[in-house]
Amino acid sequence: MERQQDNASDADSDLEELEGDIAKLDETVRTFLADQRGENDASPAARGLLRGKGARGPRKAAKPRGDITARLSKVNQAFLSGDYSLALDLVFEVIRINAETHQAWTTLSSIFREQGDMGKSLSAMVYAAHLRPKDVNGWLQCASFALENVADDEAGNLNTARLCYSAALRADHTNIDARLGKGLVCHRQGHLAAAISDYKVVLEHRPYDLEIVRKLAEACVDNKQAEAAVPSAIAAYKRFFDHERTKPQMEITEAPWHDIGIYVELFASTGRYQEAIQESKSLSRWLLGREAEDYWDQWTSDDREWDLDDERRAAVPNFTAGVWSPDTYGQSFPWDLRARLAIYRFRLGDEDEAMRHLLWFEPESILTREFAGDFPFLTFDLAEELAHRGHTPLAISYYQILRDLPGDADATILLQLGRCYSAVGETATAEEYFLAAIDADEDNIDARIELANMYEKAREEEEALILAAEAMALRQARDQNLEGHQDSITDLEQPSRRAPRRAQAVPRRTDAFGKRLIPRRYRPKRLAGADKRRQEEQARAMKLTEQYEIVQDLRKKIKEGQHNLIPTWMASSKELVDEFRSIKKFYTWDKYLHFLGPKNHLQQQEADKPQNELSQMYERLARTLAPQPGSEGRDDGTSKPDAHQGISFNNWLDLFLDYAIGLAIAHRRDEAYQVCEAARDSTAFQAPEHGFMIHVAWSGELSSHDIVDLSY
Repeated sequence: MERQQDNASDADSDLEELEGDIAKLDETVRTFLADQRGENDASPAARGLLRGKGARGPRKAAKPRGDITARLSKVNQAFLSGDYSLALDLVFEVIRINAETHQAWTTLSSIFREQGDMGKSLSAMVYAAHLRPKDVNGWLQCASFALENVADDEAGNLNTARLCYSAALRADHTNIDARLGKGLVCHRQGHLAAAISDYKVVLEHRPYDLEIVRKLAEACVDNKQAEAAVPSAIAAYKRFFDHERTKPQMEITEAPWHDIGIYVELFASTGRYQEAIQESKSLSRWLLGREAEDYWDQWTSDDREWDLDDERRAAVPNFTAGVWSPDTYGQSFPWDLRARLAIYRFRLGDEDEAMRHLLWFEPESILTREFAGDFPFLTFDLAEELAHRGHTPLAISYYQILRDLPGDADATILLQLGRCYSAVGETATAEEYFLAAIDADEDNIDARIELANMYEKAREEEEALILAAEAMALRQARDQNLEGHQDSITDLEQPSRRAPRRAQAVPRRTDAFGKRLIPRRYRPKRLAGADKRRQEEQARAMKLTEQYEIVQDLRKKIKEGQHNLIPTWMASSKELVDEFRSIKKFYTWDKYLHFLGPKNHLQQQEADKPQNELSQMYERLARTLAPQPGSEGRDDGTSKPDAHQGISFNNWLDLFLDYAIGLAIAHRRDEAYQVCEAARDSTAFQAPEHGFMIHVAWSGELSSHDIVDLSY
């Protein structure tokens, strides 16, 4: 009885929201009728559509009058003949006469559907269901239709489907289809607690429905209160497996190996590693036909049952070689379960047993690479456990296998490879991987911190300070974005146990104008050998020269009238401008750090707030490296360069100003001002004539012969 009351209460809360939507639809109908009549206010009949707040639904509809029936017949004839315009006029005439005619609304829904207007079709269908609130099938049809067309308006249609399922439950709280439908929709919406509650109700009636058990497990693991939710998923899986084990082996059409993996991970997700090991071995023994060897359940100190040979098994008193086929032991044990046993043994501190399992995963073996492709999550966890315990070379091998999988570069894997190489003292290789991680994820904080630490130790303090400033800015932006969601914040400086995000795009952090928070810039390798650095610089200079020539060629063609090349010219110019802006030697420290780093960090640091390692490093480098305000820009008597990468500063300034004006013409004025500001602040453009050109461009008063004609 208590459960029924809870279910009814749950349905009531959704029904209140549904009735609010129905009230809005009533208002729409009333407005439509008023427009059709040419009235300022709706007729009393139309106003009757709006009911008091406490109403549970419309009164029982009276049997249609004869004239309504006749009109509906004409509507059906027009609809069947394909004259939807006439059918629409006729059905609206019926609604004007009596807006509570159920058949009129269902027909209206069908007309809109045939015309391809699924949104209006759904609205009419929901209104029809509202006229018969006890008709469970009507509500279920509405929910199904909303889900069939969820691509049109995912958030709106999912919400409508959930409300319709709730209305069906209000009419019949025992309806399992409505309960399951509501649970699935709540799951898609991220309302995991509600989904779990609904799944549990359904499983009371369908305890051996494996799909629902899987859904429950997924929702429990993803739930914020996973530790409290997971036991219900474990119980559901246990009930399923207990039932399956009562069946003869021949009746099991498909061995549920995948579900055994899910089941044992449920134990592991709450730290119950020993139970996870026991369940994986017991269920595997059952599926391989050796359930009679239950004495293995008492052997918990190691996993010799699943060795390749009998050498260790022979020491177990109850074991007799040859009773069962050797193939039903180690050779048949699934690799993903073996990987899990290795991970669980590591976490229990049984490193020797874990390493025995890893003898099956030779890095050079094609089988290991195939396993990594099928189970990248487990391969990643294995590598992390190895790295954490000092088995760095083997960890590197597994990370490299993951790195070589098809798809985009994964910043998480590259970061871990960098950490591993740093741990074994190969700093140049570590640097390459950290830089690659930043290329793969432009907002990667961890890779910047690792590089900053390496550069500080290598006396590359300038680049270390820049990286620390970038990391501080990114961290501040992250914390601001997550403000109010503290339970979602994770310490990004710690190694993540999450699997690689190979198929997931990395979102970029931007400012209020949609501009990248940290501009993309060229990052030379500073720990590589002299020859390699020289080759890289030469290649970079050649690339910039070629790109500058491309920009100039595009500029010439645009002046000749090929305006379709403007987007290409803008993109190429942006790359060159960003390249110049990212070079520290062309800006004073205060301008450069203000552009990159946390604003007024040293002044705003709270005295009573403990500093983390990043902020301490930032302040240490800033104090020892960055000069005091006003000490820069003084003439030290040395000759100043007048070019960068073979391109004169005058030509660089022309590029800046052309690009800024192009942005202004494209109505991107904020970006245009930022480019002009960057030119003004650069130490390369401090000659009087430079200042004049910058300020004229800034004011938008350059004459037509001084700039590229970008207008159409």
